[in-house]
Amino acid sequence: MNTLALTRKWRAQTFDGILGQEHITRTLQRQIKAGRVGHAYLFSGVRGTGKTSTARILARAINCVGNTADPPCNQCEVCRTMAAGASLDLIEIDAASNRGIDEIRELRERVGFMPQQGRYRVYVIDEVHMLTNEAFNALLKTLEEPPAHVIFVLCTTEAHRLPDTILSRCQRFEFRRAAQHVVAQKLRYICDQEGLHVSDEALAYLARRGAGSFRDAESLLDQVAAYGAGDVSLELAQSVLGAVPYQLVLGVSRALTIGDVAGGLRAVAEAFDSGADARQLLGSIIEQLRALLLMRVGTSDEGLLVSQEEALELRSLIAIPAFSLRRLVQGIRLFSEASEALRTAARPEIPLELALVEAIAIDGGELAPGSPAPSAGVAPSSTSVHSETPTPQPAAVEPTSAQAAGTGQPDARPVAEREREAAEEQLDVPESSSRNAAALDHESGTAPSEQAPRTAAAKRTLSLDVVQGNWSRVVARMRAQNPQLQAVLRSVYPTGVTGDLVTLACESAFHRDRLSDDRRREQVEQVLSDVLGTGCRVQCVVDRDARARQQGSEGGGGKGLFAESDAQEAQRQQLLNHPAVRDLTERGGRVRRVELDADQDS
Repeated sequence: MNTLALTRKWRAQTFDGILGQEHITRTLQRQIKAGRVGHAYLFSGVRGTGKTSTARILARAINCVGNTADPPCNQCEVCRTMAAGASLDLIEIDAASNRGIDEIRELRERVGFMPQQGRYRVYVIDEVHMLTNEAFNALLKTLEEPPAHVIFVLCTTEAHRLPDTILSRCQRFEFRRAAQHVVAQKLRYICDQEGLHVSDEALAYLARRGAGSFRDAESLLDQVAAYGAGDVSLELAQSVLGAVPYQLVLGVSRALTIGDVAGGLRAVAEAFDSGADARQLLGSIIEQLRALLLMRVGTSDEGLLVSQEEALELRSLIAIPAFSLRRLVQGIRLFSEASEALRTAARPEIPLELALVEAIAIDGGELAPGSPAPSAGVAPSSTSVHSETPTPQPAAVEPTSAQAAGTGQPDARPVAEREREAAEEQLDVPESSSRNAAALDHESGTAPSEQAPRTAAAKRTLSLDVVQGNWSRVVARMRAQNPQLQAVLRSVYPTGVTGDLVTLACESAFHRDRLSDDRRREQVEQVLSDVLGTGCRVQCVVDRDARARQQGSEGGGGKGLFAESDAQEAQRQQLLNHPAVRDLTERGGRVRRVELDADQDS
């Protein structure tokens, strides 16, 4: 029985066999020919890219005694002994299990022995980042000035964990992640030599699953070939490796990009019902969403990690009018974060479902209660309307005053006129009603051209009184997003509205500069727009007396029921405008509370 795995059987034996690393192999070959071999090398890079294989080839090449211009010849006694693992001149050390200072001290004692067959004794230390700090310190002097017959080759996947003192004593070579087509070529060569019948689509899939690692891809090929006695197709390879069919993943991607919450949840449930692993499903979703993003921005199909058939499906999805790039980007971010939540989730599907719903809700894609969603397998068109009856229905609009009065008859006025009236009343309704109306408009499939009059009307009704009346809600809502920014807004007051531009008066230049930062200004504009129900822009100016003047003009100097409270407020403003207080606020301080003497005459 042959127990030799494909990864070991087809390990590279010459520099030409190290695929995708020509920048390294060519340098080493020229050093060997010129007789300028270094005393210490560091091979770093992702797993399965040929670091240990290159170290073994280097050991044979510098000791080869065969008649060849391109060592190693793999025919002489030295090459054959090293290839069989029987040479005393090639010593491989696993730093993961020999990581202490005692092992390094023993190595230092052995480096003085002369080679048995060749000219050099080569020490290959694999996973060198696992050594302890004390072991690194013990290795420093030997690594910097080893005997003339000793060469060190350090291999690691985490070069950042090595001390700088070690890095400075080595020639460092970074092994790149192998390209997908290069891995597929290596797999095709192995299949031809082994007599395996594997389709090109299956090999491309194995190369994608290998993620740039030859060893991982070859191990997957070994597993698939052992299962399939005849031809190995893409479907068979996916079934053996437990992959999720891309059609199921496509249902999740479609629902995310068009804002179909119910359809997306059904697609996730269907994938889990079919036996999909949570991490496999999550990885497939992220991979497909990434491909969608790259297609959307104009990347060619060559750089995508999807099959040609899947790429065609994704391109048809991008053509749907309801496709949202914002939801797509948010979905990639949230699904990537969901991989961490899988470790502690009570049920594996919960992190995926939450990521899907949150990504859709960020763009206003929440479903109205009782409204059915399109199925995950059917992409709705731009004019589709969610309805329980098969016949087309008109888009939902706000009830008119005539209908609210209980006449029972539909309003016969044109749709545009009814929408304008509804938009004028939008700023006067409660916040929850505004959110419900927005959700209904989104689900009713109203075209952007029909919503333009409503938006324009809402902007025309924006006034300073509306902004000042809702300013306390803006400050309160900012607490959930940015408590530090809320503290700044307590010292800010709206003083003017020009179109959609709101002027905010700040009590100090410090507050103005803080709010003028692009990120903070965008947060304020977003919260202000959400509260007022229309898009707003803000500009900040320094005006310490703006609030006092505004309240003074509203009071009109009358001596009515609120005369005492007005006087107290004036005293508070006088204290706040004191030069000492102003100086403190300009240097970053903030007044938390102003207390007046209750016995003081107002």
